[in-house]
Amino acid sequence: MKKTVLLYYLYTKIEEPEILRDHQRALCKRLGLKGRILISEEGINGTLSGSKEATDEYMKETNEYPGLESIEWKISASDGDVFPKLRVVVRDEVVTLGVKKSGKDVNIDNTAEYIEPEELLNLYENDEDFIIIDARNEYEARIGKFKNAKIFDVKAFREIPELIRNGELDDVKDKQVVTYCTGGIRCEKFSAFLKEEGFKNVRQLHGGIHRYSDLTGGKHFEGEMYVFDGRVHIPVNNVDPSVISECYHCKEKVARFINCHNSKCNKQIICCESCSEKHDNTCSEACQSAIQEHPELRAYKNVEHVQANACSIA
Repeated sequence: MKKTVLLYYLYTKIEEPEILRDHQRALCKRLGLKGRILISEEGINGTLSGSKEATDEYMKETNEYPGLESIEWKISASDGDVFPKLRVVVRDEVVTLGVKKSGKDVNIDNTAEYIEPEELLNLYENDEDFIIIDARNEYEARIGKFKNAKIFDVKAFREIPELIRNGELDDVKDKQVVTYCTGGIRCEKFSAFLKEEGFKNVRQLHGGIHRYSDLTGGKHFEGEMYVFDGRVHIPVNNVDPSVISECYHCKEKVARFINCHNSKCNKQIICCESCSEKHDNTCSEACQSAIQEHPELRAYKNVEHVQANACSIA
């Protein structure tokens, strides 16, 4: 059965996050929605799925909640449920940049100006001189990224600031910089962080990859977009689509994530169907031998089960 998938965030002052948590949990349960919602004093970040009628009502009632009137919704479709359950939690941050622990958090009011999807498309089409920076994790970019994007070799968003402070992007501080992520939430903080670190000309892609795909057809995006739900990745570019990711074992071009079925490993890899069968859905001979000798270590019955490794969902 077709389902609607919502992705959204809003940075806004929330005085009593626990009250909003309880409201959101009750609303989602009443409408039969599943997914994840993160709430903090700095805002809300969510991704949910359900019937079109239920998601329409959810958007309506959430936009009526004081302070949440300006949420921008990213809407897509799936062939069925993409979340196993509903989870609504309160956290210190809706997305963790990792600088708060140093005692001085990034000033979200200093976030960079938006660049609209059509403007970014024009930068590419006109062959302009600009640097495009991916604010996501390495495994997300592995399956899809913008053309010529700078990718950080990190497993979590909170690892990026240290790389910047260690000089990884010092050579582009005076250049035209565009940041992007899945739906925009990470770039709100990341672009502000870059400005505070001395970058002179920073803009962030409004609505992330998701909105770019909707408004431009996704041209100049290579591969597919990693998403934090059961679909794992979805198409972006319907103008000149491509596959950039390679099978971990045979290096064939393929867009297919799995987790190693050895529960003690659980490594997330790109794997073609042939190698998945050949290697018993594992990442190595050692892991294959382990689950054959100890079947209780086999983690998943579903071959294409993938466990997302990141806390951010937008």
